[in-house]
Amino acid sequence: MTRHPELKGFLQRYFGVFIAAYFSSIIAVAWTFALVWSTYCRSCSKDGVLPWSLLATLTVFMLGHGAVVRGRAWGAWLVAGLCVGCMVLTLATYGHRPNLFIYTSSLLAALVTLLLLNCQRYREMRIRLAEYRAKRRLARQARR
Repeated sequence: MTRHPELKGFLQRYFGVFIAAYFSSIIAVAWTFALVWSTYCRSCSKDGVLPWSLLATLTVFMLGHGAVVRGRAWGAWLVAGLCVGCMVLTLATYGHRPNLFIYTSSLLAALVTLLLLNCQRYREMRIRLAEYRAKRRLARQARR
């Protein structure tokens, strides 16, 4: 299978920062979810609310990163909002004496994600993906 040379250069330049932001946001969301359910909702009925809250969180997470990949600028804002929400929820669990490793790791992962979303390379990647999206739209219009 041959690859377009532009794709190879794009992946070499931007894949590392994208995958680092993706995995650090996964860690932030997962550990925040675990902290919230082990502190606030320790006595809650986990039959109905837990799966739906996990599904809603994962939907927002996948929608944000998927939108970034498809060249939509609002996707990065969705991921940033999710990370800020993770930080706020994690900070609020401190009074319940959470596991300090998970607590600090969750905060650190959310901060690293926000740092990566704001770095120059990630911004360049978002601009290039938006350009590719515009090219695809023009190609579709030309075929019609």
